[in-house]
Amino acid sequence: MKKPVAILLMLALLVIAALAPAASAEEQPYIILVNALVGHPVYEQQAVGARMAAEDFGVKLEIIGPAMGTNALVEETNNFIDNAISMHPDAIITEPWDPSMNAAVARIYAAGIPNFCTSNLPENEEHFVSWIGTDNYNYGIAAADMIAEKTGGKANVCIMMANFDATNQVEQKKGFEDTIAQKYPDIKVAVTEADGADMSKALTKFEEIYTAYPEVDVVWMLEGTGGPAAAQVAKEKGRQILILDIDAVEQTVDLIGKGEIWATLAQNFYKRGYESVRMAYEYVTNGNADTFEKYNDSGVVLITKDNVETYEDDLLAAIRLKGTPMK
Repeated sequence: MKKPVAILLMLALLVIAALAPAASAEEQPYIILVNALVGHPVYEQQAVGARMAAEDFGVKLEIIGPAMGTNALVEETNNFIDNAISMHPDAIITEPWDPSMNAAVARIYAAGIPNFCTSNLPENEEHFVSWIGTDNYNYGIAAADMIAEKTGGKANVCIMMANFDATNQVEQKKGFEDTIAQKYPDIKVAVTEADGADMSKALTKFEEIYTAYPEVDVVWMLEGTGGPAAAQVAKEKGRQILILDIDAVEQTVDLIGKGEIWATLAQNFYKRGYESVRMAYEYVTNGNADTFEKYNDSGVVLITKDNVETYEDDLLAAIRLKGTPMK
C-alpha cells in the first residue's frame, strides 16, 4: 500500500523538531511509558505517537514493557511498572488492563509520581491524573449499529474475545449486547469465544465455530490478532462471513483491501501515545492539570475498502498537536 500523506508530514515535522535547539538534559521532563505489549502493531502506533510528542515538547521519553511472545504478561507488566517507579521519573504512563494492576498503580501514587493512563481505568481515580482511551461501552454500541446497517438488521454473530475476563472487552461486549437487545431483535449472538490473542488458537477456534454453528454469518472481533484467522478459515470452508475486526493491524488492513475482511473499527493509538505524553509534560511543567480534561476519548475510525489507503491520515489528523488547545 502506498504511504499516506500524513506519515510523510509527520516525518517532516520530526526532522524540523530535531533541528530545533534542544533543551538541556536537566531541563527535560523525564517520562516513562510502560507500553502494554512492545512489538505489537497497535502498541507500536502508540509508541510512535509518544515519540512525536517527546520531540514536540522536549521530553526525555523512555518506553519499556513486556514483549510479544511472553507467557506471563500480567506479571511482567506489573514488574515493569515497579521498575519505572524505581527509575524516579517525573511522570509514568500506564495501561492497567488487568485488575491486578490496580495495586501497581497504587504504588505509583504512593511514590508521589504522577500517573497518566491509556485505554483502561484504575479503580481509584485519585491514582491517576488523566486518562485517554476508548469509551468501551460506546464502542460496543457503535459496532452493533454498524453491523445492523451492513446486514439490514439481521445477523447471527460470533463474538471473539482475547480472554473472557478482559475488562475492556467485557465492557465492549455489554454495549453491543444491550444495543441489539434494545434496537435489533433479529441480530443474535450465536456464540462467544476467546482465542487468547493467539493466531494458531484462533484458527482452531474458528474451525470449531464454523462447524458447530452453521448459522454464524458475522464475526465481531474484540482482539486484533484473530481476524485474519476468521477470514482464512471462512475462505477454506467456502463460507460467506462478514468480519468486523478491531484496530489497524497490517494483515487485517491488507485483507480489507482484498475484500476478505469487511472492516475494522480502529482505536486511535497514535492519539493515545501523543496526548498522554503531552498531558504528562504539561502537568509536570505547569504544576497542574488546568490545560486538559481528566477523561479524554481517543476516538475510532472505521476502515473499509473505501478508505483503506487513507485511514492513517484520519487517525493522525485527530491528534491535538502542540499549539492546539485540549479543552
